[in-house]
Amino acid sequence: MPSNIIQLPTGPRWRVLIAHRRSEVRHVLRTLIETESIAVVEAADGEAALAALEYTRFDLLVLELDLPVKDGVAVMQLHRVLLAHERSRVDAPAVIVTLAPEVRGNATLIDHLRTLGVAGVVDDSPRPDVARLVEDVLRVRAERNAPGKPAAA
Repeated sequence: MPSNIIQLPTGPRWRVLIAHRRSEVRHVLRTLIETESIAVVEAADGEAALAALEYTRFDLLVLELDLPVKDGVAVMQLHRVLLAHERSRVDAPAVIVTLAPEVRGNATLIDHLRTLGVAGVVDDSPRPDVARLVEDVLRVRAERNAPGKPAAA
């Protein structure tokens, strides 16, 4: 039966910023993360990441801890400060940090990142399980922001 209803493309549902100094790491992360519902933007340093954050709302930031110019933690914290001063209430994006192998096992560092609100930590040599972590973080974000859900106290 013919229909006069046309489904318009809605575009990606989620926006992810990947900020890492090495283009090959950004490429691997993009390949693992980008889907029909996830759009990815790349930045090579902290200044470029902040510039992208100035013009676009992101749901998730994947930041290299030792990002050049401004490190990943500085980018995350500066962005949160800027969002806090906007007229309308905007949720800060979730954050996943990439760590170099030599600090990946440092429990003190991992605990500190978690206290700062980092949702996850991945290796600087990304593996396929990154895609699952991203999906989980975005799912939790969607559940938290679902309409009709009572606000957290």
